[in-house]
Amino acid sequence: MRHSSNIRNMNRSAAARLSSRRSGAFMVEVVVGAVLLGIFLSSVGPMFRWIRETKRTSDRHFFAMEELATQMEQLAALPPSQITDNRLQALTLTESTHTLIPDAKLTATREVDNDRLQRVALSLAWVNDAGMAVEPKRLTAWFPLEPEGAAE
Repeated sequence: MRHSSNIRNMNRSAAARLSSRRSGAFMVEVVVGAVLLGIFLSSVGPMFRWIRETKRTSDRHFFAMEELATQMEQLAALPPSQITDNRLQALTLTESTHTLIPDAKLTATREVDNDRLQRVALSLAWVNDAGMAVEPKRLTAWFPLEPEGAAE
């Protein structure tokens, strides 16, 4: 009987013989492929969310430094005698900064040095989306107390 089944198989084409031996292999391949595709698709959403959050954080840090640079440039344009503690306390953030960094807080300090210089330090702090305080961005500059000829 065995001999007759081999003769029957020899009469069939090679593709038919191969398909009869691999009857369940294709289904296993489909299931494995579907599982791999499901794993990939389930990781894509969190990955894009993480990329968006990282970009937002990076943009906020960059924008904070730009805001501090703008504020410092405005102070540098003033005569040194007008850079006072009252002027520094009156500094306010721009509307675009409030839009991008809603909880931003600008602080400014001034220290007078013995070398007739005043050190002005600006700091911008905020709370991130997770409710944690972000390390403040800082910018420092030194300005003369008054021009050389004005002291006489």
